[in-house]
Amino acid sequence: MTAGHVLETVVDTVAELLNLRIGLRPDPTLRGRLRRAIREEALRHGQDPTAYVESLVADGGVLQSLMNQVTVQETAFFRHAEQFEVLAHDVLPDVAAPVRIWSAACSNGQEAYSLAILLEEAGLDGAVIATDLSTAALERTAAARYNRRELAGVSAERLAQHFTRDGDHWVVDPPVRNRVKTLHHNLLDPLPRDVLGCQVVFCRNVLIYLTPEQVRRFLDRIADDLAPSTTLFVGGAETIWQASERFEALRRRDAFIYRRRDAAPVRRTATVTRAASSVETTTRRTERTERPRPVRTPRPRDVSSAGPASASPSPQGEIAVLGKAAQAAVAEGDFDAAVIAFRKCAYLQPHDPLAQLHLGLALEAAGDADAAKRAFAASRRALAEAGDGLSMEGLEGYTVAELIRLLDSKR
Repeated sequence: MTAGHVLETVVDTVAELLNLRIGLRPDPTLRGRLRRAIREEALRHGQDPTAYVESLVADGGVLQSLMNQVTVQETAFFRHAEQFEVLAHDVLPDVAAPVRIWSAACSNGQEAYSLAILLEEAGLDGAVIATDLSTAALERTAAARYNRRELAGVSAERLAQHFTRDGDHWVVDPPVRNRVKTLHHNLLDPLPRDVLGCQVVFCRNVLIYLTPEQVRRFLDRIADDLAPSTTLFVGGAETIWQASERFEALRRRDAFIYRRRDAAPVRRTATVTRAASSVETTTRRTERTERPRPVRTPRPRDVSSAGPASASPSPQGEIAVLGKAAQAAVAEGDFDAAVIAFRKCAYLQPHDPLAQLHLGLALEAAGDADAAKRAFAASRRALAEAGDGLSMEGLEGYTVAELIRLLDSKR
């Protein structure tokens, strides 16, 4: 067997190990990173790849060092500001002090400190529990030190009020910094004791890396171990309705929050991913449950009452109407109606990656897996064809790489 074949066999073995230990499923987009990390870590330990695998199994420190390299640390201050607005104006006023917020999979800490800044500005007694699988990420969080690029999302006013400059970096000031406690935690494990009293949970852009079964178990722990009134914020790439029916999506301003359902049976509400909503205007796309800009609209049968302008709409106007009808259908759990509306949107925008992705998610919800895969493939092709010409404004702050990961996981 050639050295190349040996390495690929090792990559397969390590990918399976990571899937079992931390829920990192063998996503094709992560394979290159994993291959490089294995090479570097094996060389650092003076081992060939086969011996390195044995060390991974036997030595937790060796495994942790690899996990620090392969886990994705992609975050920003006040990322998706609409969620922070909902937290500040619609959630926190109803939470009894002291407020405790869990920043799950906190990455390098920008989310945790964004939450702490909100508590500080509101004058609320409270703290943030920042957990992550990566010990390197937790060290960055504890250091609370960021360069200018990492401070994207922080206004000039907040920068002056909550940060102190130190050379080419800025350090979070003590009043905010002291509100954040870091804790090592694997989302596949039971909830840490420090988290059990949290009234708000931010777990964004991490569930996409777990299998549906692992997501279900995590959500079950949230539902079972935290108070029924706990508010959950999830990431735009997650589709939690596919893994659990124990949470209900509630519209608040321009975002959705999730709370545990009552014991009484409730018809499942689609918590569609960031891309499973539709176009609200010519260039803005909405987001359901933790997707960009969710908008609750009339049911499809009510769209005709929009007025004379709907009699002979322009293509963009027709897309907007169809998008609102599709959103309403998804919100009501009427996935067949959603498919019809999203299919028309995709017909009018055959080269729009998000239009095809919306259709795929609706088909998936309706149970047509084969058609959904075809739509996901069409979306992936459209992304590749768009290249640098794709408007970042249209993606509502999400990156092309994130959409690619979502599509590859669906395919």
